[in-house]
Amino acid sequence: MAETQQLSVLALNQLIEAGKDSELACTSGANNVHDTQLRDILASTAESCRGSVRELQSMVSAMGGNPADRGSMQGTLFRGWMAVRHMLQPNNDDAILGMCEHEEEAARRVYRSAMMKPLPPEASAMLQRQYDDLMQHHGRIHAMRGMQIH
Repeated sequence: MAETQQLSVLALNQLIEAGKDSELACTSGANNVHDTQLRDILASTAESCRGSVRELQSMVSAMGGNPADRGSMQGTLFRGWMAVRHMLQPNNDDAILGMCEHEEEAARRVYRSAMMKPLPPEASAMLQRQYDDLMQHHGRIHAMRGMQIH
C-alpha cells in the first residue's frame, strides 16, 4: 500500500473510532434519558453514527486496509466516567446530553483534521457529507441542553 493510501486509511480509522465513540455515547444516552423526545434524538443520532461507521469501514476495506471496529480508549474512559456520574445523578438528562455533545464535539475535531488531509476524491466527498450530518445532529443535541423538557 502506498504511503498516501496508508495515511488515508489511518485518517479514516480515526474517524471510525470517533464515530463508534459517538454511537456508543448516544446509544447509552438514549437508554438512560427520561424524556422521550431526547431518547428519539439520541437514538437517531446513534443510528446515523452507525451508518457513517459502516460506510467508513467499507471505504477502508476498499483501499486495502483493515478497518477499525471499536471506539477509542479515551472514549471508553469518558463513557465510564459518565456512567459513574449518572449513578450519582440518575435523573439528570442534561448531564447525559453533555456526554453525548462531548463525543460529538470530539468527532467534529477528528473530521475537520481528516478533511484537511489529501484523500481520494470519493473519500473527501463522503467525509463532507458525513460532517454535515454530524453538525446537524450536534446542533440538535446542543439545542436540547439546558432545556426543561417535560
